Amino acid sequence: MILTPMNRYTALFACVAGIVVLFLVLPLFDSAQPEGVRLTRAEAQKIADAAARERGIPVDRAWSNLTWSGSPLLDKELASDPERRKAAQRDPVIGPRLGAYQVNYYRYNKDKYPPYGGVNVDGRTGEVTGAVLQMRNEEPGKTMTEAQLRPRADAFLRGHGPFPGAPSLVFESARPTVYRGRTDWVFRYSVPSTFAGGRIIPYLRVYFAGDRLAGWDLNEEYGDGHAFVGEFGDRISGLFLRMSVLFTLLIVLLVMFLLKYHAGEVGVGTATFLFAAMLLLSLVVSAMTGPAMSQGTGLANLDGQKTSFAVIGFKFLFYDIPVSLLVFLSWAVGESYARERWGEKLASFDAILRHDAFNASVGESLMRGLLMAPVVPAAALLIAAIPLRLHLAHPDLGEGTNAILFLGGPWYALLTAAHTALAFPLLAILFVLAFTSRKRLLPVGVGVALVLGAIGFFSDVPVGPAMQQMLFGFGGAAAAVTIFLASDLLTAVMAAFGGSLLLLFLPLARAASGSLQQQMLIVLILPFAAILGFSIAALMTKREIEYTYEDLAPHVKRIVERERVKAEIDAANRIQAALLPLEPPNLAGASVASHYRAATEIGGDYFDFLPQPTGEIGIAFGDVSGHGLTSGIVMAMAKSALLVQVDYDSSPAAVLEMLNEVVRRTAPKRILMTFFFGLLNPRTQQLRFSSAGHLDPYVYRAAGRRIEPLSSWGFPLGVKRRDPFRETTAEFMPGDRLILYSDGLIEAVDVDGDPYGFERFERAVLDAGHLSAEEIKKSLLGSVRKFTRNRPPEDDQTLVVVSFDEPATEPVLVISPLGTNLASEPVN
Repeated sequence: MILTPMNRYTALFACVAGIVVLFLVLPLFDSAQPEGVRLTRAEAQKIADAAARERGIPVDRAWSNLTWSGSPLLDKELASDPERRKAAQRDPVIGPRLGAYQVNYYRYNKDKYPPYGGVNVDGRTGEVTGAVLQMRNEEPGKTMTEAQLRPRADAFLRGHGPFPGAPSLVFESARPTVYRGRTDWVFRYSVPSTFAGGRIIPYLRVYFAGDRLAGWDLNEEYGDGHAFVGEFGDRISGLFLRMSVLFTLLIVLLVMFLLKYHAGEVGVGTATFLFAAMLLLSLVVSAMTGPAMSQGTGLANLDGQKTSFAVIGFKFLFYDIPVSLLVFLSWAVGESYARERWGEKLASFDAILRHDAFNASVGESLMRGLLMAPVVPAAALLIAAIPLRLHLAHPDLGEGTNAILFLGGPWYALLTAAHTALAFPLLAILFVLAFTSRKRLLPVGVGVALVLGAIGFFSDVPVGPAMQQMLFGFGGAAAAVTIFLASDLLTAVMAAFGGSLLLLFLPLARAASGSLQQQMLIVLILPFAAILGFSIAALMTKREIEYTYEDLAPHVKRIVERERVKAEIDAANRIQAALLPLEPPNLAGASVASHYRAATEIGGDYFDFLPQPTGEIGIAFGDVSGHGLTSGIVMAMAKSALLVQVDYDSSPAAVLEMLNEVVRRTAPKRILMTFFFGLLNPRTQQLRFSSAGHLDPYVYRAAGRRIEPLSSWGFPLGVKRRDPFRETTAEFMPGDRLILYSDGLIEAVDVDGDPYGFERFERAVLDAGHLSAEEIKKSLLGSVRKFTRNRPPEDDQTLVVVSFDEPATEPVLVISPLGTNLASEPVN
């Protein structure tokens, strides 16, 4: 499984190309990133705790969460103008308002709202941009007037010096909130700014709780007073779509798994391990992000900590378990399909699951995955750049920046990449592609995989609004699918992991600085370095994966055995198809129509048309008892003997005598075969025939509009003691029809188990007897299908119709034993 030099060069070239594309397209997404942010979450927490204590917040007795908070108004205003947003980052009024760490402090065993208070910390400078103490409504205090508090507010502002985001202030208004035990005040100061342009007015607010100075914060409002309208509708629609797809896939995969499990074609050992790994990973992620996820959520009378636990529990039940179960089912079902055609694509991934990872095959796949990793974010951002250039979308913070700043930091982003690297390749790549490839619908599978990637299962791109992000979010999925098709599953998983890491880290890493950038680079480089070192060490072993049949899991052996049997049946099916006539014979004054449908892959019915040197046409029609592989073999054996016999003596009785001996001596016991053989003379329209227990053919007589059977009684082939076969002659007139059929048509049953029967068949023949051969065939088959309501046949169904339309007047084609064509005299 060691790669050829060409494959290595291809991976290296793809790596270089991916890096070049990233270098070119990443600047397009810079404007939405918080330029110059340098504080880590831990550093921001420390600064916030100190500021909270100054405001009187009991930090040591509070439960806190830390998130990243921006200004929705300014974000919306500046989104469509990247250059203006870049300039806003450096504006002394607007810059500090575009994003800051926000720490909220909550009381234990009390309603979450109102909290103790909150502190905002500028991630670039470490300055506190807001710190507010909030008292509960029932807490007592003093009732003060505006005149009493306004001088204190002004003095506080003068004594503090220039505020970040509010270098100069103009008093605008004061608003009281009256409670039973106190009156709170908010003093609002507008901040002059030429950058905002009047549409949005920046404010600084000073708070008093009773007579206590509670703190200050930054705020913005529209100048005309109208309310802010965000993209919440798009986000909710996107979330609903993602959850709908998630549970739809879960149901589909569960049904398929149960069917395959019942057939013994899936194993649960590896799938269970993957399920447990995904669930453990999800729990670790939830533990890291639970406090941040609960931001803005209030549940009944729960305090902040219990609200966080409730959010984690809700996520665990309705997202983590379904996604982990989806991975379980994707591997179990996807592996079953992939083993059939793509077994070599699972070898390296299997080796890791089998605790045999230290070998050159695994090392090669990991190395190739690392090299291909830049291709994933390059493809994702390249496609996402299209709506940016067309002004259909705008740059957004993106999943990575939110993960690092809002939710849990760089280590959380690392776990997110690992989660993504398992979920998407196993679901969209292994299952979808293997299943559709098995059905010969691989292009459809690729399309489905891209859709799954676009709706959020893989590589969310940093653009908005949400719908544009979804519509143009398939680039990373396309790269991962291509990598899998060109290599193997482990390479695709490694590329997905590395690519997700780069996509999560790079946009913010370009904008960050200081300790945050250093922390991000360390977390980004560590896994790459560890995997690279392991890959090199594994390659140095020069030991390739070699699995014997005995190494395979029991369910894989069953799949292999099933595929072997299926291949043999397919070969037998092709052989049987070659034994049947490709097209009906061309008879002067007559036409022929035929139909054959096997009940299983291999049928036991047989019919054929055998031109004779005399100009006659041999009509052979047989039915081996039962159906399936054994019946098909007996039928093939009978045809081989028939072809030899007709060259020696084609008289019907002699043919059946010979076939009887062949079947009796070679066919398994209790296997019998009914057979009809006749010689039709097109010049005289006479048929000489013999029957070995076969159902009597019908003749529709046009003169009397009646039907009559062609009887020539005899035991089935394979019977030892019997009477000699008898030979009978039938003559046909213009308008007559000859119908030969197998018992699969007569014995076809409806939903109640009642057979179609001879009576219905004879009535159908009478009703359609005046039609052409092809029309009679369609009418008879349609009658049977209508009766059975299209139930699959339980026995093989065969039908041959010969229509005698007029006396033959053209020269009769005679085929010599050597295959040369001889012209006969006209038939009158």
